[in-house]
Amino acid sequence: MNLQQLEYAMMLEKLGSFTKAAQSLNMTQPALSLQIKNLENEIGIALFDRSKGKIEPTDLGLKFLLKAGEIVMAGKQLKEYAYSLGEVHQGVLRLGIIPTLSPFLVPLFAESFLDKYPNLHIEVNEMLTEQILQQIRLGELDGGIISTPVHRQGIMTIPLFYESFYFYRHDKTYKSNETLKVSNIDLSDLWLLEEGNCFRDQINDICSLKEMKSARLNYRCSSIDSLIRMVDSQGGSTILPELTTLSLDVNQEQHLAPIEDKVREVGFITRKLTGKEHLIKILTESIKQNIPSPMRNRGNKEVVDPAIPTNW
Repeated sequence: MNLQQLEYAMMLEKLGSFTKAAQSLNMTQPALSLQIKNLENEIGIALFDRSKGKIEPTDLGLKFLLKAGEIVMAGKQLKEYAYSLGEVHQGVLRLGIIPTLSPFLVPLFAESFLDKYPNLHIEVNEMLTEQILQQIRLGELDGGIISTPVHRQGIMTIPLFYESFYFYRHDKTYKSNETLKVSNIDLSDLWLLEEGNCFRDQINDICSLKEMKSARLNYRCSSIDSLIRMVDSQGGSTILPELTTLSLDVNQEQHLAPIEDKVREVGFITRKLTGKEHLIKILTESIKQNIPSPMRNRGNKEVVDPAIPTNW
């Protein structure tokens, strides 16, 4: 077994096709098939299920590929590790950020961070949580900012801040010091993000969505801004994460009230070995510094489970 064979196997997992993987690796399909078969024979397990249309790892194969990925990525990150020894702040950080955070969080830290480190570049991609996790595992992203906690092999989490939940209703004005209990919230006309979004799952965790009535207008979206606009134009209500509320105008703030006792944890996730630990450290510190101080600690509030399945 050699590192090149591991790279071949990782490429096959990524593309799910011998033809596509062979083309990406500039080799013939029979040559790739032979290399994968030799690797499987050497380790004594079948890495891939070839009975389906798309080539997918077997259960044991996935476990092996997770460990192989850590080994391959560690070798590839030696150059970045050399930079870290000299504390050279240069290079590229490729990040995935969930849509309920990205447009509200990035403007808070990006300008000051890039001014301080002019030789460092950041690539930000808005993605759903599962996409971010997969691309971090495959080495296509250096890290991600999602709602945590998350429990996946080879993934480490750096908590960043904690967002309270706010109830936003178009026809109700709240006092500045007023807070709401979940049991007192009217859920009959609540606008929500589409299914599959972890923020929707968190709302489902703190509220009983069974109380909701069937709406005449079903509006599927993955944007918090869209929810706010729908409440403003169509009526009803929604639940917002705290960072979102910082961009509301004075009139909108009157229709907003915090929900007691619940927060969502926002964290930076990355592989355990990246070679870019020094860059990740200065980035996460910069984010924390630019977050409003009350959001840096959760206090006595309960962290809502983002319901991220443990797929690997």
